[in-house]
Amino acid sequence: MKPHIKIKPLRDLTLTTKFLFGIGIIIIFFWFIFNILIYLNLKDNSIQQTREKTEMLFSHIQATVEYIRKQLRPKLFHILPGDVFVPEAMSVSFMNKEIMSEFKKGFPDFEYRRVAINPMNPENRPNEVELEYIAKFREGKIDTIKGVVERGGKKYFLHARPIVVEAECLSCHGDPTKAPVTLVNMYGDRGGFNRKAGEIIGVESITIPVDETFYQIKGLVFSMFLSGIVGVFFLFAAVNYYISIVAIRPIKSVSGFFKSVVEGKKDLETRFMVRSKDEIGELAESFNQMMEYLKNSQEQLRNSEKKYRRIFEGSKDTILVADCEGFIQDINQSGLELFGCKDRSRLINERTLYDLFTEKNHYAEFLKKMEGNGYVREYETQLKGVDGRVVDVLITANFRRDEDNRICGYEAIIKDITEWKRVQEQLKEADRLTSIGQLAAGLAHEINNPLGIIMGYTGILLKEVGEDSPIRPDLEVINRNTEACKRIVEDLLKFSRRTETRPEPHDINSLIEECLELFSYRFDEKGIGVERRYDEGMPEIMVDAEKMRQVLINILMNAYQAVDAGGSIAVETAVEKEDGRVVVSISDNGCGIPEEIKGRVFEPFFTTKEPGEGTGLGLSVSYGIVKEHGGEITVESTEGRGSTFSIHLPLRA
Repeated sequence: MKPHIKIKPLRDLTLTTKFLFGIGIIIIFFWFIFNILIYLNLKDNSIQQTREKTEMLFSHIQATVEYIRKQLRPKLFHILPGDVFVPEAMSVSFMNKEIMSEFKKGFPDFEYRRVAINPMNPENRPNEVELEYIAKFREGKIDTIKGVVERGGKKYFLHARPIVVEAECLSCHGDPTKAPVTLVNMYGDRGGFNRKAGEIIGVESITIPVDETFYQIKGLVFSMFLSGIVGVFFLFAAVNYYISIVAIRPIKSVSGFFKSVVEGKKDLETRFMVRSKDEIGELAESFNQMMEYLKNSQEQLRNSEKKYRRIFEGSKDTILVADCEGFIQDINQSGLELFGCKDRSRLINERTLYDLFTEKNHYAEFLKKMEGNGYVREYETQLKGVDGRVVDVLITANFRRDEDNRICGYEAIIKDITEWKRVQEQLKEADRLTSIGQLAAGLAHEINNPLGIIMGYTGILLKEVGEDSPIRPDLEVINRNTEACKRIVEDLLKFSRRTETRPEPHDINSLIEECLELFSYRFDEKGIGVERRYDEGMPEIMVDAEKMRQVLINILMNAYQAVDAGGSIAVETAVEKEDGRVVVSISDNGCGIPEEIKGRVFEPFFTTKEPGEGTGLGLSVSYGIVKEHGGEITVESTEGRGSTFSIHLPLRA
């Protein structure tokens, strides 16, 4: 198996390699073209010289022909008898061939041919190629042929011209009856007669071989080409060395300097030492200016990022950034706390806005408003955290856009209004309780006087009748029920008429323990376990001890009545220093409060107990007392699992 050789693409090569490679290709290409032009030029010169040689030979032959015709032949005709013809001295064709045969001894590669159609001498008959030449001459398309031809795998320069019958030729080649007897006897009656003046009867050609000349030219040009390549190699070596000194080394120095800056080995305070004023020096100076700009920009960006990161992280509202698909890209610390998540990675790129909405139709409505207006302002909904806790929120959001103004995500500010809604509910509850209290006070005053009269007359009648009187039981029933009404009216008056609260420093843990002692017999009788989780570092707080005992007793009584035999009650105290409050929590594992009535437990006269077991005013009175102390009372309950009442009191009155 052949090893795989990986060739680097041009873009991965060094600048020197790219430069030398490019210059080398260009030089070699043009050197190649130059050598081809030299070859063609030398070849043309050789052909031109060969043409001139053939023209010189033809001029010599023509001079010989003219001498024979004008000088030699006429004199011989006067000297010789009329029927005598001496070809060796009088025949142009014969003499030319003989002269060229002698010439060929010195130049064996030269070839001279003089042929004609239907010649007297059979040896002068044309071949097929020469017949084609004669046909072209007769057609009048050309009057001479000059050029390189190939015969037998070799190249020759051919110079051919037509043989035209002239008037003086007709004396021998015209009428055969007038031709010299010696001419007829010599060649036989084979033709060569009946010619006409101006007729093209043959072709005269000279061929000179040019293969050797072309080969020598190729060898010369190839030697020049190789010499040029060797010269280019040494030129490249010199240019490479020069470029390395002048350009590559300074560029590498600049590149290495900025690479060290990028890798953090040098800071933006460092400057590159500029040693030249050429283009590389200007480049280095430009880099120094760019580093100064980057340094200033980096500082501005860092300061801006710090400022906005401080706003981002310091905001008490949740700030959230999401992409177009709703995946959370960034969220501040308030958002992590809101969604009950300590690890930021559990939200970023893992959860979407869709996952946070408790009602999916609300998410669809949210998106619809975003798409319609481009933003949403204070959209109220409920979200759920990773811990499953549901919170009421207001969302203000808008689209994020990139540099091309295309939507690339969302930016949202989420305000937790859970506590605000709870306070609003408490305010509504307080208003309702105030109204009920005012009504109760009015009713109590109106009812209290008639009840006093009924009780007074009933007491008089009981004194007047004997123990055996048949109406005494009826009077006793009237008296007991009147007393019950009287107690209810007194509770109403207590609820409506707030007595003055007189707070004093007290240990809340001690107050709780006093109230537990009051229930200890009942707890033991029912088998209820009590777990105490007191904050031992609890400071004294300002409370009205008597009223606070009333609150604790009411809540403990409700817990006692809610749990079954063998149940448990837990009492816990804690200090919330960040909120400046003390929290007292009383929990039970009793029957719990149904969800549908949990919001009514602090209403006056609302009770789930059997008639006669309570008036429904205990928690209402407790609610009022805690409010008088500047605190809050809340309830958390799950039906079938128990309830927890929490009293929040201020550390300082």
